[in-house]
Amino acid sequence: MSDPTKGEVRHLDMVSMGCRWVLDVSELDEAPAAETAARWRRCIDLAGRSTPILDDEPQTVRATATRQSYDLSRELTRTGLVRLRGRVTLLHAAALADDSGRALALVAPSGGGKSTATRVLGRALGYLSDETLVLLEDHAIAPHPKPPSLVVDPADRWRKHEPSPDELGLGPTPGHARLARLLTLDRDTDVTEPSIEPVGLIDQLLAVLPETSSAWLVPDGLDRLARAVTVGGAPARMRYAEVDTCHDLVREHLAAPGTAPPIWEHLPPDATEQLTTEQVTGADPATSQVSGADLDGADRLVRAPWSDAIAHDGEVLVLAGPRPLRLAGAGAALWLGARPGHTLDELTDVVVAELGEHPDSGALVRAAAADLLRHGVLALA
Repeated sequence: MSDPTKGEVRHLDMVSMGCRWVLDVSELDEAPAAETAARWRRCIDLAGRSTPILDDEPQTVRATATRQSYDLSRELTRTGLVRLRGRVTLLHAAALADDSGRALALVAPSGGGKSTATRVLGRALGYLSDETLVLLEDHAIAPHPKPPSLVVDPADRWRKHEPSPDELGLGPTPGHARLARLLTLDRDTDVTEPSIEPVGLIDQLLAVLPETSSAWLVPDGLDRLARAVTVGGAPARMRYAEVDTCHDLVREHLAAPGTAPPIWEHLPPDATEQLTTEQVTGADPATSQVSGADLDGADRLVRAPWSDAIAHDGEVLVLAGPRPLRLAGAGAALWLGARPGHTLDELTDVVVAELGEHPDSGALVRAAAADLLRHGVLALA
């Protein structure tokens, strides 16, 4: 194959995010075409190597003289998310790997430090992605080694410079890597010593869910995400002031033997309970104005359709489309007891048996039931 940095090849085969692509540089002069090819060399190299392939049909992305490098990488990433929608777990995360292919995911919102962490920590680790983690069910990773997007001006976060991974000195991109640890990032200038701290399972899921794409469309999406955040042991976050103080901490965390993860119960819907795409894109389910006073003990309550759910440590996390709802106390007991459907009086007995007697148990359960009806996770049968 001709060297793509020399300009002879104008349509370049690439693999990124587990998808095949063609990078069309035919509209560029030779020098900018070579520069573009150099920025995307890691993805070009993956086309000739063994790596997970999820979508084998090549799709073309075009570089033009009027487009910024960031526009090209943003188009490819967004298109890749659409191509993989509902098929794999997609996380807004950086991903790095050691020499054995053990990968570390760093999850944070936009501006939360992923690209900076990639640039700094990636000099000693292999580069998988600075922004998008494509995670298969068995925790294998499809690399997305695009040019890292670095903010030029903090006052203008959409103005970004994209050097090649090689220019930044990032470690080699492994064709095969497997998730070994996942950390959320918590950058705090008051932190004097960086640390990795345990986080509750549901707390971690609620932190990570906003950084997912179409998790509710993935079969058992919430359970798969729970398995991802607990890979290697208890969920954890990294607190630090400057990421360049975290080299040893990250290396030790990635190399440490795994510990027992927390235990949860997976509560998937059956075929009749599954929330459909049409229901998610239709009217907002959280529109019921029922109050506790409106409910009668003979009213029959059932679970409204949902996408996935888990129970852990006395709480339930229900995912209804993209909406997560955390239930505790009477709310959790009500939701758990409402399958396949019971009267409010029967459910009150369930809650009392679970949580104990209370002089106002009837009123409290009615109020909790009305709240779940308003949020669309219970329905009147």
